[in-house]
Amino acid sequence: MAFEFTTSTRNTRAGNSGAPSTSRAVGKRVAGVVRSLWRGRVQDPAWERPALLIVLATNLLLYGWNLSANGWANYYYSAAVQSGNLDVTSFFYGSSDWGNSITVDKPPLSLWVMGLSTRLLGLSPTAVVLPQVLMGVGTTLLIYLILRRCVSAVPAIFGAIVFFTTPIVTLMSRYNNPDPLMLMLMTAAAWFVLRSIETQRGRLFVVAGALLGMAFMTKQLQGMLNVPALGLAFLLFSPQPWKSRLGTAAVGASALIVTGGLWMAVVDLIPSDQRPYVGGSPSNSVLQLTLAYNGIERIAGGGTISKAMQAPSQFRPVDSDAGFFRLLNVNYNQEASWLLFAGLLAVILLAAHWWSNCKTPVLKAATLVSIVWLVTAFLLLSFMGDQIHTYYTAAIAPPLALLLGLTLEILIANRASLRTRLSGAATALTALLSSWLILSGTTGWPEWMPNAVLGVGIGAVAALIVRPPTRNMELGAATVLAASLLFAPVATSLHNVTKEFHGSNPISGMLTRNPASISHLLNSLEHNDPAWGHDVVVGRAPDPQVVEVLSDTSGCTWAAATYASQTAARLQLESGRPVMPVGGFSGSDPSPTLDRFRDSVAAGQICYFVQQEAFTEVQDPESTSAAISRWVETNFESEKLGSTTVYPLIQP
Repeated sequence: MAFEFTTSTRNTRAGNSGAPSTSRAVGKRVAGVVRSLWRGRVQDPAWERPALLIVLATNLLLYGWNLSANGWANYYYSAAVQSGNLDVTSFFYGSSDWGNSITVDKPPLSLWVMGLSTRLLGLSPTAVVLPQVLMGVGTTLLIYLILRRCVSAVPAIFGAIVFFTTPIVTLMSRYNNPDPLMLMLMTAAAWFVLRSIETQRGRLFVVAGALLGMAFMTKQLQGMLNVPALGLAFLLFSPQPWKSRLGTAAVGASALIVTGGLWMAVVDLIPSDQRPYVGGSPSNSVLQLTLAYNGIERIAGGGTISKAMQAPSQFRPVDSDAGFFRLLNVNYNQEASWLLFAGLLAVILLAAHWWSNCKTPVLKAATLVSIVWLVTAFLLLSFMGDQIHTYYTAAIAPPLALLLGLTLEILIANRASLRTRLSGAATALTALLSSWLILSGTTGWPEWMPNAVLGVGIGAVAALIVRPPTRNMELGAATVLAASLLFAPVATSLHNVTKEFHGSNPISGMLTRNPASISHLLNSLEHNDPAWGHDVVVGRAPDPQVVEVLSDTSGCTWAAATYASQTAARLQLESGRPVMPVGGFSGSDPSPTLDRFRDSVAAGQICYFVQQEAFTEVQDPESTSAAISRWVETNFESEKLGSTTVYPLIQP
């Protein structure tokens, strides 16, 4: 017993004496991880990792600041997230309502991400848009990581800053449209393609294909903008033997098709009477939605545009603004065009230094990807049909950031050459003139601002052309030039986080000086002029009396039916009861048919029909929604709730 006691005592002492040692070891490991996180790789400059972390923290602060200001943002998508939270069928299809009458007009991948967020955090406006913030910051990090494999620290960090301060990227990273997820997936695919080329691992290219399929599942053909660039770069610069290279490309393309097309195939194979109507498709087909509404009709135009979707004549001074300088006109230039034309000029500089600069396959691939991706996006946006939205310009932000980072590396490495300094000066002056032009065309900024930005920038350019006598003076001039180039987009991004945005087409920046611009159109719509346009783009603010009545409904699948989708979504979000959007987004979809609507009413599935008189005035008299409206008016008695006309469809 004594021996046992002694042994036990020794063991206890040993255990006690080991506890501090274990704690110290854990503490050292934690400190090592923190030190490594802060210091970065040993071969990197000591300032690089702290600078990157500061950039990412600033990015997170910018996107997360005043995050609740936009409320439900795009009510159309928020209502679909709400539906998916309450019904698994709605979640799968991306239905506008959990009665599953119709889907939104995009595949549901971005809705799934936002839906998972709201399931974890509860349904709220902040929970809906929080994933967008994180995806925006994640894309900034990806831009840095891509560039850092090819260039030094300064150009990599500069490219990341260019991306996250692009005003439309700032706006969309705080909004619930699908674009942030699409941009992150496309940029991640680019990283995997470059890593595949660098490591000769074909499976990384297959992962890139799967990511691009997911980008397609987010926004269909727009998610394919960098497919030509990535495919061409892999085929030209992968070190794999040609047979293996072609095999890998085929498997990667297969992965894209499977991840992008599986949901489409499943939905179209399900009988139409056993699933929601596919919103945006005249024929109730995801394939038709992809190739027409979200495809050829947007790219080439020619599709029928309902009157409810046409801007009033005073905001359509020309039939089309398509052309090489479309993105520089007042409708689009505040979104992403501050450095765009400098980037296009930089394409020439990169091409001129191709043989001297591109020494490795990954650098060649990154350069080619940046050029082809940017040029593809630019040409498509510049010359596509008139169903373009201003926020589509977010598609140029990743390749532009990559291209400018690569360009800055060449300018730094070859700054001793007068020819290179002159080329860099021409590129910088193009950006400064773009900023001056855009700022001069907007209201709300101080009158001195455009000239001050231009003047300071030109002074810095002049100093860099003649090369300052000391290294510190050169760094100072370069810093002033960078600040001049980024000043206007940063100011516009800051404006975007202080302003409220709602509806289907948020737009960056101030009102322009051109009264026929889109900014003035949206400003008019926000002030309910014309009322039908406000109902389509922003949605009619529901009367409290209507919300109260709908909230108390029970026993019916839909508390109400109304149009358009934004108005129906607002009613649904406010009342917490499903609302059927008759005719889909703009009232032009044949959903439901008149016969199906009659059957639903007869079965007691719809409690109320909420009339929107202004909206009915712009509907095609032969449309399904117009026919439903006439049938309701003929067969049911109306009543007023506040200023809203409603028709009780269930008789006492």
